[in-house]
Amino acid sequence: MSDKEPPHQEEPKNPDPQSPDVEPEPGERKPHDLGREISARAATPGVVQDRLGTEADAFSSFGGADVRAGQAAGRDLYITYHAVSAARDAPRVWQLGPADLEHADKRFVAPADFDALVEAAGTRPVLFLRADPGSGRCMAATRLLLGCAAVYRLHADTRLSALTPDVLAKGCGYILADLPGSACRELTADDLGQLADVFERASARLVVTMSAGGRITGAGAGALVMELGEVTDRVEVFYRHLSRDLDDEATERVFGDREMMALLRSELDKNSSPAHAALVAAYAAEAYKAGEPLAETVGDRLAMLDAAEFERWAEGLPDLPTQSMAVAVAVLGGEPYETVSAAAELMRESLEPERPLESAEPARDAPLVARKRARLRALRAHVVRSTVQTRHGGAPTEVVRYRDPSFQQKYLLYFWNEYDQARPTLLAWLRVCARHELESVRVRAAVATGVLGARSFDHVRALVIRPWAEGDDPDLRDAAARALRHAAMADPDLGPPVRNLVRAWSADESPELRATAARCWRIEYDAAGPAAAMKALEELASSADLDVMTAICNSLTEMWEVDGERLEAPALLLGWLGKSSRKPIARLAFLLAAADLVRQVGGATWPALLHIATRDPVRHREIASLWRDAVTAPHLNPHAKEILAEWAHSVDAHPLARRSFARLMQAVAETPRSATILAHEAGKWAKGSRPAPATAAEVLRLVREER
Repeated sequence: MSDKEPPHQEEPKNPDPQSPDVEPEPGERKPHDLGREISARAATPGVVQDRLGTEADAFSSFGGADVRAGQAAGRDLYITYHAVSAARDAPRVWQLGPADLEHADKRFVAPADFDALVEAAGTRPVLFLRADPGSGRCMAATRLLLGCAAVYRLHADTRLSALTPDVLAKGCGYILADLPGSACRELTADDLGQLADVFERASARLVVTMSAGGRITGAGAGALVMELGEVTDRVEVFYRHLSRDLDDEATERVFGDREMMALLRSELDKNSSPAHAALVAAYAAEAYKAGEPLAETVGDRLAMLDAAEFERWAEGLPDLPTQSMAVAVAVLGGEPYETVSAAAELMRESLEPERPLESAEPARDAPLVARKRARLRALRAHVVRSTVQTRHGGAPTEVVRYRDPSFQQKYLLYFWNEYDQARPTLLAWLRVCARHELESVRVRAAVATGVLGARSFDHVRALVIRPWAEGDDPDLRDAAARALRHAAMADPDLGPPVRNLVRAWSADESPELRATAARCWRIEYDAAGPAAAMKALEELASSADLDVMTAICNSLTEMWEVDGERLEAPALLLGWLGKSSRKPIARLAFLLAAADLVRQVGGATWPALLHIATRDPVRHREIASLWRDAVTAPHLNPHAKEILAEWAHSVDAHPLARRSFARLMQAVAETPRSATILAHEAGKWAKGSRPAPATAAEVLRLVREER
């Protein structure tokens, strides 16, 4: 999409005008000022999607997501749980996607006596699966549920008593992984009978995994518990996981590497678990794709799993520039090499002791020294081809990462724990990164601050997070919210105090702290679900402060991106439109989401709210009502029209999206005023620098029918 601003469009004369909003005082900022920013966003949608993607990548790089759902060991996933049912207190779940199910189908190596497990799972609605860590029990659970309509992973804190027929999806399978031993011992025969009855009535199935030492003491419970047998062919596990990431030719080349296969045999002699075979396969695939020596690279990564070996490597980094680059890669891994290198140089300058002036000037004839390759070798890092998002689309680049992703967290915490004198410099450097011109750098710096906050919460909160939260810079307030959320995710014990802190900020007189509280929506969402997060935003929505309003709009847009049509956001905004104090923020929040959110559907880019409206008739009516208000709203309607023009252009070449857009506009045109405005605007879409003639013709036909 072009980022040129569309020309000003005259509003047609209107027989049914609304009362205009109060005109702003000279120099006073009003919500319609933000409207200009919102309409500009329409020219470059997807900002929120990119931001959340970067945040997910940053946190998973720090090992924050420990839900594997049958994935190869070492491949942490960043999971967004949601409620699969609209019922009150519905458990949070994560649906396994096609890749997860294919992995369980094609990569799983069945252990001894697995046929007996398959038979039992086919006849029992509830099954407890007991096995040692690293045995592949989560993947086995997934394999047992492949015949279900869909497979969901239950959140770790799910109570079995909360699973009732009204919260289960008919015909679906559920996995509750790693039930604690204490919870196992508390289960009674009645509990188990009721649980089986619940899943039978819902035609659903449940597999609960538990450790080898877990025992259910209730009478008759033994029949529900089955053991996962031992996998005898670990080389086959290695092969299947390797072939997931490499094609047949590349897989055969790895198997033809004698040194690599000797290393594999040695590793399996030391650790015979299927998870370790899968881990070696993941390392081998990454080394092959990077063009690095297989046995040497994989051996180095495996050696670094030992804490003492890692410390020897960290202590042996040769100089301050290399140490600074190590910190920069730890915090900003996944950013372009040039960006990370420049940040590392700032760190080095801050850490380097002052030198006498006479020694500061380099020799005039000193040659340039190549540093990049040698430094990357010393850091056990590499650059990989990638694409970064810019205002004008994706741009190819080379990003830098540690070969072993676990190094990001390990080295950041090592630096924090070991170098007392450098700790203030590290915090100051993170503050600089949190104000970087690239949003992706700001996001990664905030996540890294949260990782440190999980280790030294009061210290980091007082010196970094609180000053960010009460500052004038919205970017720093966003960073404070991310840092708090990721501190709570890294250490669940911090969850309650972090939630209490955010609630205190919500009630504070400072608009900056209230704005930061609004940006902390993910904290309440993670703890209590989307309804609680929306309620927390609603409590702030009467504020007339533009910073608070902007924060609420951004947070609601992010929540809409995460939850899609499941979120009751349209109903919430329609409710706000009925209250004069909340009407401006309802309009702004809707327009921001309409401008920014997009979905890839069948090879076409849809406006996300259009796709949501197409999938659900209730959402269709609600979103149509919000558009009807937006195109007739005083002051903001020029920006609404610009966003509609972008929608029209984006769907013009895609018949299904175009028809969906036209039907939505037909629903918007229920009043004479909205019909007149839409007909006038559609007439403009047929011509101009960004024409949408097919969309214009279809909308005009349906709107005229409505009139």
